[in-house]
Amino acid sequence: MPSGGVRELTVLTEFKPFGLTVEALDGSNYSDHDFNYILFDSQLPQHRDDADHEIDDASALCIEGSDHELFIRRNRIIWSTGPRVYKRFTLPSKVIKVCWCRMGDMSEALICVLQLDRLTIYGIAGEMVSIPLPHPVTSIWPLPFGLLLQRAPEGSLLTNISLSSSNPYLSARDVFRQKRDIGYSPQHSYTPPHIYDMSTRNERTSVSSHLILKDPLEDPQVTYIEERGKLNLMWEFDERTIWTSDCMPLMASYNKGKMQHSLWVVEVNNSSLHGANPKSSDMIAPGMLAKHFFRRIWQGKVSQTAASKVFLATDDDVTPIICFLVQEQKKLLSLRLQNLEINNETVYDIKPEMSWTIPAIAAAAVTVTRPKKKVGQLPLRDIIALTPENTLLLYAGKLCLCKYVMPSPLDKEKLLSTMEPSETNNIKHALEVVDLADAVEGRVNLVLNNGKSYRCTFRRSPSSSLTNDCITAMAEGMSSSLYSHFLGLLWSDNNSTYLDKADSAADSEWESFRNVITKLCGNRSNATSGILSDTVSHSSWEFLIQSKYNQRYFESNYVAGAFPGSSSDLQGLHSSAAVLAETQNTKETCFRKLLIDTLDSLHAVYETLKLDNLRRRDLGLLVVLLCDIAYFLHEVSYLDHYKRDFPRLLKDFGMSQYLSTPRSPPSLFRWLENCLQHGCGSANICDLPLLICKDGTSIVNWGRKIVSFYSLLCGADQSGAMLSSGVTCNIAPGLYHTREELVVLGMVGEKFGLQHLDLLPAGVSLPLRHAIDKCRECPPTNWPAAAYVLLGREDLALLHLSDPTKYVELDFTKSSLISVSTPYMLPLHPVTIPSSVSDTLETDSTKLEDVDSLEGSASDGMEHIFNSSTQLRYGRDLRLNEVRRLLCSARPVSIQTPANPTASDQDFQQTQLWHLAQRTTALPFGRGAFTLGTICTLLTEALAVPKLVLAGRLPAQQNAMVNLDPNIRNIQELKSWPEFHNAVAAGLRLSPLQGKMSRTWILYNKPDEPNVTHAGLLLALGLHGHLRVLTITDIFQYYSLEHESTTVGLMIGLAASYRGTMQPSISKSLYVHLPARHPSSFPELELPTLIQSAALISVGLLYEGSAHPQTMQILLSEIGRRSGGDNVLEREGYAVSAGFSLGLVALGRGQDAIGYIDTLVDRLFQYIVGKELHSDRLHLFSSSADEHNRSTGQIIDGNLVNIDVTAPGAIIALALMYLKTESELIVSRLPIPQTQFELQYVRPDFVLLHVIARNLIMWSRIRPSEDWIQSQVPEVVKNGVKGLGNEMEDIYEVDVEALVQAYVNVLVGACISLGLRFAGTRDANAQELLYKYAVYFLNEIKPVCVSNCNGLPKGLSVYVDRGTLETCLHLIVLSLCVVMAGSGHLQTFRFLKFLRNRSSADGHAYFGTQMAVSLAIGFLFLGGGTWTFSTSNSSIAALLITLYPRLPTGPNDNRCHLQAFRHLYVLATEARWIQTVDVDTGLPVYVPVEVTIKETDLYNETSFCEVTPCSLPERAILKAVRVCGPRYWPQVIELCPEEQAWWNSGDKNHPFNSGVLYVKRKVGACSYVDDPIGSQSLLSRAMHKMSATTQPKSCSPSTECTGEVTVDQLVSTFSSDPSLIAFAQLFCDSSSTTRSELDFQEFCLQVLFECVSKDRPAMLQVYLSLYATIGYMVDSFVSDTCTSSDTLSLSSLKIAVAYNEAVSNGRLTNLRGGIVQSAFLGSLKKRIEDILNSCPDMNSQLCAYITSGEWPTNNNNNNNANKSRTFLSWYLQWYSVASPLDIKTVANKIQRDKICPSVALLRLVFPSTHISAIGALNRYYSSFRVED
Repeated sequence: MPSGGVRELTVLTEFKPFGLTVEALDGSNYSDHDFNYILFDSQLPQHRDDADHEIDDASALCIEGSDHELFIRRNRIIWSTGPRVYKRFTLPSKVIKVCWCRMGDMSEALICVLQLDRLTIYGIAGEMVSIPLPHPVTSIWPLPFGLLLQRAPEGSLLTNISLSSSNPYLSARDVFRQKRDIGYSPQHSYTPPHIYDMSTRNERTSVSSHLILKDPLEDPQVTYIEERGKLNLMWEFDERTIWTSDCMPLMASYNKGKMQHSLWVVEVNNSSLHGANPKSSDMIAPGMLAKHFFRRIWQGKVSQTAASKVFLATDDDVTPIICFLVQEQKKLLSLRLQNLEINNETVYDIKPEMSWTIPAIAAAAVTVTRPKKKVGQLPLRDIIALTPENTLLLYAGKLCLCKYVMPSPLDKEKLLSTMEPSETNNIKHALEVVDLADAVEGRVNLVLNNGKSYRCTFRRSPSSSLTNDCITAMAEGMSSSLYSHFLGLLWSDNNSTYLDKADSAADSEWESFRNVITKLCGNRSNATSGILSDTVSHSSWEFLIQSKYNQRYFESNYVAGAFPGSSSDLQGLHSSAAVLAETQNTKETCFRKLLIDTLDSLHAVYETLKLDNLRRRDLGLLVVLLCDIAYFLHEVSYLDHYKRDFPRLLKDFGMSQYLSTPRSPPSLFRWLENCLQHGCGSANICDLPLLICKDGTSIVNWGRKIVSFYSLLCGADQSGAMLSSGVTCNIAPGLYHTREELVVLGMVGEKFGLQHLDLLPAGVSLPLRHAIDKCRECPPTNWPAAAYVLLGREDLALLHLSDPTKYVELDFTKSSLISVSTPYMLPLHPVTIPSSVSDTLETDSTKLEDVDSLEGSASDGMEHIFNSSTQLRYGRDLRLNEVRRLLCSARPVSIQTPANPTASDQDFQQTQLWHLAQRTTALPFGRGAFTLGTICTLLTEALAVPKLVLAGRLPAQQNAMVNLDPNIRNIQELKSWPEFHNAVAAGLRLSPLQGKMSRTWILYNKPDEPNVTHAGLLLALGLHGHLRVLTITDIFQYYSLEHESTTVGLMIGLAASYRGTMQPSISKSLYVHLPARHPSSFPELELPTLIQSAALISVGLLYEGSAHPQTMQILLSEIGRRSGGDNVLEREGYAVSAGFSLGLVALGRGQDAIGYIDTLVDRLFQYIVGKELHSDRLHLFSSSADEHNRSTGQIIDGNLVNIDVTAPGAIIALALMYLKTESELIVSRLPIPQTQFELQYVRPDFVLLHVIARNLIMWSRIRPSEDWIQSQVPEVVKNGVKGLGNEMEDIYEVDVEALVQAYVNVLVGACISLGLRFAGTRDANAQELLYKYAVYFLNEIKPVCVSNCNGLPKGLSVYVDRGTLETCLHLIVLSLCVVMAGSGHLQTFRFLKFLRNRSSADGHAYFGTQMAVSLAIGFLFLGGGTWTFSTSNSSIAALLITLYPRLPTGPNDNRCHLQAFRHLYVLATEARWIQTVDVDTGLPVYVPVEVTIKETDLYNETSFCEVTPCSLPERAILKAVRVCGPRYWPQVIELCPEEQAWWNSGDKNHPFNSGVLYVKRKVGACSYVDDPIGSQSLLSRAMHKMSATTQPKSCSPSTECTGEVTVDQLVSTFSSDPSLIAFAQLFCDSSSTTRSELDFQEFCLQVLFECVSKDRPAMLQVYLSLYATIGYMVDSFVSDTCTSSDTLSLSSLKIAVAYNEAVSNGRLTNLRGGIVQSAFLGSLKKRIEDILNSCPDMNSQLCAYITSGEWPTNNNNNNNANKSRTFLSWYLQWYSVASPLDIKTVANKIQRDKICPSVALLRLVFPSTHISAIGALNRYYSSFRVED
């Protein structure tokens, strides 16, 4: 073993850069040694304030004690972590230097790489920024706020500057803050000539010699130098930077010309400093207010060459020290940095007397003696110095602690074994350390004289947590001089074996530490002499020490230099015995002061450990040491305090040891109890250890946190982070209304979680659990997510994590959130409800397998619709299966024919198959709506489009296939546009949740030859907004294909994707397809009217809501223009498209659009009524292109407008322009015919459009009532249809037909208006009304049922053709399904099935009606029931386009309305679907919610109940959603109704997390899936039945019930909490036989019921702990032995009783009552008092204790003595009996003043003492009166 003051290094391994190993493994063969490396600590890359947590992308980055390495060779950098390559970087040119830096407010460290012409910055996550350098830069250096760039002097070349690792300018690097940056440069560097061309003539006036980069995306800022109070531009090229600090704004430089070193501080400009150059202000970029300037705080001529190394260390009083290693003079110059706080700013300075030197040829800063303590961001570093005599010395500032030597001979042999045999003999005798390199934390490389390096480690920190806590507490609690004194004693002690090697055992560490303290107590002279050398020197130095001046100085400054080893020279370790003898008295005083501070610091640790259940063993070790210290210091009160806690471990003491002025020991338990009983203001602050109240301490943080929480709970005042109780508390931001809420925020701010709560004694944790329990049910809405996790409300945590605008979030990572939850808490993770094909429920009820189908397994595009969400929504309901069957177009349809068909039957088959094919071609419309947004496709696979099968099968003939005969029918008529719609339906399945679609995937699905399938896919992708990823080149490549369907789909899709943006490039591409808008010089272009119509509607979508004047002018002209081409039949469709487009551009802005709106409206009314057009207005609204256009003209006959073509478009345009504007003027100009004469001149379908337009304008007047619909019918029409069905002759039969035609169109118009007004609302009144009229029209076509349509005229079919009635019926049905969109309403669905199944004779072959039925089914089950419609302006416009009341006659009919427009309903959809997910299981569940909507014109503010999954009302009226019901914890989501669209999926501000609401089920309640009616949730009955298991088993095995349910099985039904299940298995089984076991089992069952029924599972631990305490006391009372050595559990029980009293008295409130049953705590209190009152000999023992402080002695009976001591300690603790010294003091005063004692008086004197003990004290004091 080494002698005193000598330590051994521990060799880890021979050092070799790992980058060389990596290169060898890569096969690289470099012959040169042109490489460099940087070693740094694993904590460096982490976030600035998150050093204790792992990095997200590399768990290996934070391995304790691991070094990271950056290996640099040429243009490559290898980042390795131990034996693992973490990252590689390859740069375009050679690397000059690499360093780590944090810029600005960024918490992440960045890798900065300097090259010849650029600076490259890498983020840890992979981000890269490359910054070109306009000027040559020689080196870069990190500062706390940015990167310092050192410019090269003017005219110099970088190739002339040596940048090798041996150059002192670049190799000297600070190792502070867990890293070491080493400069590096290749030998063969070159300079691109262009970097010198950037310099200008006035370069000197624009750029300084030093630049600072504060942000990677900003330009470097110039710096200034302070000279005589003025700022000048920094132009000191001679000041070569040799070191900077990354945690303090310091820079060291060397001036070669002046041969002097300088130390600079970098500061921000002050208002008192002004630039000397008036133009200096012009040098700063605009907006850059701060000037960074250098202020020189020290300069000195240390040597003729630059210091070889500069680093930062700390003095013994934590003052920073800047150390310069001057190898020329073989010394280490240390400068003590002085920092002062002036006006909240730190000012640095160095005074001449604040420097010293240490002999050294090598040195480094290491972390050895103070590993865990920091001052801000400044860790405390020691100095390891290599003296010229090759001796390693460890310094803490000036104080030399010890000497380090090479390892023992055994380890030395290990070193030699790695060497060559020829070198061994020479090295054995001359193995010396010649250099120190690469110091990181407590590790350093020793470079030996044989050229090899070895990685060695010092003793970094004790492995014993108790030893480390005690040393850290002394460092934080003592003054720096006293701690330095102790540090010298500790490191110079011969028996401190734990400091010798890094693998010492924890027990030996504690013994070594305890020996140092006990030597101070027992043998002070020996302890002191052990520090000194045995030999006495007779040198001149000894003579100076023995001088009288030195003796006086030594006496007056002994505390600062008490340790003789404080000299920086080794000779300071030798001192004379004469000096020691003369200063013995002073030393004794200093030692006593040291022991007093030690007692205070360690007592604070002791009190803190009492609050940790896992540190009981450490507590027992520490109390022995504290007893020794208190015994030596005669601190009797401290001894009594420890004796009460550990009555069996401590030695006795007598009254003779009392001091006249003893100190009262602080007690956290006493303070916590008084705080609960009387409030924080009444608690004695002297009961708090001073170290807990000291700011910046870390080792007693545990106790400080508990004190701060109790302070907040009991009414402490706040002043920032400081509380009136004297402690600090970091309170998380958030609203609070009660003290309990403030406590929870304090716990979150201190990162105190549930697992920390379990570490507290049971009684101490009760008030904190009370606060959590009170806040759990209804916490504020803006708390951090960690607060909700602390409350056990993970549902709210996940909800608020998805919406960062709701709360002020702290910097909590996912691991941090879990750390504040219980150890058995399931990890938090967002739940994504799967909706892929793999999630399809494999049940018979969800499979669509037709047993008669030959292709039953064919994909129909709807397989994915059956997932966990729809299963929860519909359960065993087969509606979705039926919808899937009805909309399936991928399988042959069934044809019913005779078994033996004839020739006529075959013709019938073809006819029937043709009619069925009409229906099949209409199915994609509905399937697209049904599957809207329900899957997420893989971007590596092509989109599968289901087949469109038009064939049939004959079930009567063994499913024989029948195809359409092409000779009879034109099959291609059924293939083109139906295939287009089929592809649209397939594309609409893609979910918006998928996010941005890949351009590559879209082009991947592009076929070699254009087809209608890809055209439909483009339209679907555009409707979802995915076509934004296409480039303009891609767009025109599609146009160049000249494929009609592709062009139509692309134009509409692009317009939908860029809806309302007026994107110029898209607008140009659309106008190309409008020949009417081409200039006269443009070549003639023939385009189908269909493409022109699509281009018009696309322009409207692109300019939607913009009211763009020129676009409106163009579109207005297009309404009255004949389309190009010869297809006159498509005139109306073109005009309608122009009208829709004009209405979209001016959507809802008719009154505020433009100044000439009146003229525009007049023109529209001319298109409606057909009046003459005046030439001036024609000229006003005609562009120059009209005059020169060759192929178009106005749709006029003479000067009259053809209103049959223009009126529909104009009416629609007015309706959309004035949508919801309530304009009486426009409505008055859109009249409904009021006389029979007017009816003769108005087309009936125009009346329908008039009604729709009027109602859309007068939006708020629409009412879901019969009266409102009848009010739409003019009186003349109403009177005319009253007599329908009468048999009397009507002479005006023609007039009756006109009246009936007007009547049905008015009704249909009103129904469509009603459907649009209540779109997606599922309004019951609107549904009943629309259903009534649908049935009415159905009966008018063909009576099929008895309906309640009384009062409506009969016999409409006599005057109206069947086609019109069919159209009216299906338009009403469509409106009905728009109202009920996404609801799957059963009555409506049955009606739709009836309409679909009607025979051909009933009109089912009509393609338009089949399309309407298909769309209606799709709307009713929109998105599988998860989507619905909105009533916003843009949504109403899209729905009106979809529902335009002109149904096509065939699959290819696009004359009056383009069929592609029928898919625009997608733009009106909203995903207002919400489903609830159990946060613990991750499964969707049923939950009742209460929805509140604001007051509207139709109803007052209303609340109604829904059961999730469900759809919510629109955002404009939605006010709140509240989770209600007894089974789930309530939560309320408050919303502000806004006239905006619903939140998009994936939106961070989405209040419902994209349709998922997380809920948390209460323990003791089953989910509604498992227990729909609540019968299983009657836990009390179940527990009562289980109580039979607690009875003794008297029945025979044959009578036992084999099917009996165990308790753990019952508990698992209600909770998945593993702690509850394990408790039920271990403590509630029926294996008990004895009475005590049965009692305990009964108690466990009752406690389990209590905790489960009230959802407080964490209280199991509390109940058991309190029960165990009283059980232990009872066992000790009735038996002869006491097993426990402490009474801390009784103190915990006292706090539990105090908590119960606080709840009973109302000081703590909770609507749910106390979290522990008051009767239980009351019974425990009564039981303890009974035990204490029944203890034998208690009166005599108490009398002896009060009289002389004596405790019961052994008397040769150890068990009885221990039992008596334990009983006495119980009594003293429970009744809070004062210490013997306090009792004696009061007794002396009573005797002296002759006061008559009484219980009332003693109650005032001892307010905290129980009345029972007061009586004993009264008897004791009364004895003095008797004696007197």
